[in-house]
Amino acid sequence: MKNKIFIVALIGICTFMYGCRNAEEKKAMGPEDVVEAFSKALASGDFENARCLCDSIAMKDYIEGYAEVWNRLQKEDSSALAIAASLLSEAEMSIIRSEKTGDGKDVYYRIEADGNVRELKATVKKEEGEWKVKMITDAL
Repeated sequence: MKNKIFIVALIGICTFMYGCRNAEEKKAMGPEDVVEAFSKALASGDFENARCLCDSIAMKDYIEGYAEVWNRLQKEDSSALAIAASLLSEAEMSIIRSEKTGDGKDVYYRIEADGNVRELKATVKKEEGEWKVKMITDAL
C-alpha cells in the first residue's frame, strides 16, 4: 500500500512540475527545453504530458512502449516500478549540442542514472509555433 501511495505521489509531483504548459509557455520553450520536458514526462510516467510535447502520431509507438512497460510493472511489481521511478527522477540530463536540420533541429543529449549513461538524439520541428519532438534515436 505504501508503494502505491509513493507512486501516486511521485506521478502527481512530476505532473505538476513538468505538465503541459499553457500555449504561451509552450511557444516560449526552445527545442532543448522541449526535449528535456518530454524526457522528464516519460521518466515520471506522465504520458499525457509527453504527448503534448511531441508529434503524437510520429511518437505514438515510442510513448506506447514506455506506457506498456510502466503499466506492466505497476501491475506485476510495484516495488520495481518505485525503484525505477526513483532512479529516473534522479537521472541527470545534459544537452551535448543542437544542430539545425532543414526545418528543424537535432538535439543530442545524455542521460545518466545510477552510473549508466545513454546518449540520444531527438529530432524536433516547429508545429503551429511550438517545438515538438518528432523522433528519438540513439546518438551515433
